[in-house]
Amino acid sequence: MFKFNFDIDENSKRECSNEKQDDINVSNQEFGCFYLNDLQNEDAEHGRNKFDSYTSDLVPNVYEGGFKTWECSHDLVAYLSSIVSNFQEMTTVIELGCGSGLPGLELNKHRRFHVDFQDFNREVVEQTGKQLKSEEANYNNRMFFGDWGDLVNVIPSKHYDIILTSETIYNIGNYRKLVQLFDHCLKAQGVIYLAAKIYYFGVQGGVRQFEEFINKTGLFNIRVVRVIDANVKREILAIKRSTC
Repeated sequence: MFKFNFDIDENSKRECSNEKQDDINVSNQEFGCFYLNDLQNEDAEHGRNKFDSYTSDLVPNVYEGGFKTWECSHDLVAYLSSIVSNFQEMTTVIELGCGSGLPGLELNKHRRFHVDFQDFNREVVEQTGKQLKSEEANYNNRMFFGDWGDLVNVIPSKHYDIILTSETIYNIGNYRKLVQLFDHCLKAQGVIYLAAKIYYFGVQGGVRQFEEFINKTGLFNIRVVRVIDANVKREILAIKRSTC
């Protein structure tokens, strides 16, 4: 259909605050969160239709390709399957830019993982929620939606042991917001697993560009944990705080 051109607790309000933080670039995009148990079936049914007229998987600040499953998501699922036994205690997880949410759904199968999801469009996380509701639930997942720059007052601070993200570094203009959200969300000893292509033709981003940006911040250390050979090479990065 498309072509690619290039601590909140269970007693908190069900719809999270839309109050914006002054020192981060914010958008005019709707943002907030809802709980999985509050999702109605009809919400997930009609949401996708509004994007059917788009001829591209990328409409900046409108639609970021969330209804398509990108290949790096499958790479990250395979990697997580190989390390899942390393995590034996209750582990908090968020998938940023989740789209269809395959990596988060993979961990959500295991009761020791409490997985939340985020995407740019509410309609996308409603579809992911529909998939979650079709599986045996062990947690009332939180579903966040909106621009990364708007979500630092919505997503809980220093809450997550693991952050998952795939195919989210194609646009260098979003790097600052993404790294700020990493810093906001991740626990002191947490880890980020990021899957991406070495280079995204037509949109200028890629793994090496992101590494250069994140190294300049001094906030995180990066290690390549898996390389996938292809016409355009893909990698999975493990990112931890530089103080660890």
